[in-house]
Amino acid sequence: MSDLADALGLSADTDYARRPPDRWSQPWSSGVVRSLTVLGALLVGFLLSAGVSVGRQQVQAQGARKSELIALIDARQARADALAAQLERLRTRVDAAQASVATAAASALRDRLAVVEAATGLTALNGPGVTLTLSDGTGTCPAERPEDCRIQDVDLQMAANTLFALGAEGIAVNGERMIATTAIRSAGSAILVNYRVLTSPYVVEAVGNAPALSLGVQDSTLWDDFDIWRDVYGLEISLAEAEEVGLPAFSGSVRVPTAADISGGEP
Repeated sequence: MSDLADALGLSADTDYARRPPDRWSQPWSSGVVRSLTVLGALLVGFLLSAGVSVGRQQVQAQGARKSELIALIDARQARADALAAQLERLRTRVDAAQASVATAAASALRDRLAVVEAATGLTALNGPGVTLTLSDGTGTCPAERPEDCRIQDVDLQMAANTLFALGAEGIAVNGERMIATTAIRSAGSAILVNYRVLTSPYVVEAVGNAPALSLGVQDSTLWDDFDIWRDVYGLEISLAEAEEVGLPAFSGSVRVPTAADISGGEP
């Protein structure tokens, strides 16, 4: 055996001896691994640093934009506050102007309304004027018709028309203020004025130029007729001037009835 080993060039001590099993070893040397590890760590560090830097820049950019937006909002808010203050000042000026105009206009309208109401009889009227009194005849009536010895509605109509024609500003008969819609009508032995029953004597009060009214009445047909009727029918008429005549306001309704009112609303 030794001869064969010798012939083959083998050593019995070494070639046929029992070898220990092979163990696993890393493909690279520990130096290479450490180098790669360090390089990887550096690469990861670089990437992390770059990411942090980019994130910081984005945060800084967002912070700058946020600051700009806050400044813009503050500027707009200040502008809005200034405009609101200006609007309030303008409203105050407008309200003051409207109040001034309304006060002046209202005062003028009140004055105009007072004149119109006085002319139309809707307010009381005081001033100089005359008092004209018409009375029924007394005693036995010599006429065939008893109504001839009484004051009739046409007599009061003539008296009122005469005074208005002479410039009377207002007239009242027995305290009933006459207006444009006043009706003087007979109701049996009485007379209706504003649908109120009046009886003799009939006191016709008129506000206006007292001397002109007095002279005008005495020169009128009414006065001449009563001069005759006094002797024939006993009718009486008297006239007096007054420094102050008080006429009440019209107390009735000023609404003019229409055809619908008269017919009950039916066409």
